Amino acid sequence: MARKKVSQTPRRTILLVTATEAEALFFSQMRKDCRYSNMTVYWEENYKSLEHLISIAGHLHTTEHYSSVWVVFGLADLGLSIQEVKDQMKLAEKKKVKLAWNNPSLPLWYLLHLQAPKGFVKDAGMIETALASQFPNFTDKASYLLTDGLDLHLRLYSAKSKAAVNASSYNAMVAPSLGLAPTNLVAMLNDITDICGLADLTHNQKRLGLNKSKG
Repeated sequence: MARKKVSQTPRRTILLVTATEAEALFFSQMRKDCRYSNMTVYWEENYKSLEHLISIAGHLHTTEHYSSVWVVFGLADLGLSIQEVKDQMKLAEKKKVKLAWNNPSLPLWYLLHLQAPKGFVKDAGMIETALASQFPNFTDKASYLLTDGLDLHLRLYSAKSKAAVNASSYNAMVAPSLGLAPTNLVAMLNDITDICGLADLTHNQKRLGLNKSKG
């Protein structure tokens, strides 16, 4: 008797193309902590512009057949104005690439796990100072995520829902005057959950316990 062929739906995959090494390291922490094996993080070190990053991501989407592709960047890191970001949205849509940004940079997302700013914070130095009061030796440099911040994602994880709420209220407060939400990372994180499923943190229970004991 011939074997019945079992039909299996191909597993969906997601790619994050980051503008900075720090972004790549943080989301690689997420990938490891949550066991998101079908999530790939790619740091494009030699990009020339946001347009270039979008083109690279679009090429990878086509050649590697990812289900979803995001370009992750900070406006300050790329020296972009809000209008310049908005100008690239049509290209991103054409390339079937989604944009995930922070204004001014990724540490804003860290800060939202702790608080919602009372007004638009353009100065990255102010965000760094606020985070340093909670995380000793904090810096926005990639080196922090390889040393004192090696488990930063895990330490922030329990406040993920709070960060989403803070992001929503912060966006609602400042987006009308800016013309663009200061962060849209929540949309990307929702997409990650949709594709990768719920996080599996069971292998991190011991580490989580140690972090809690540190207060």
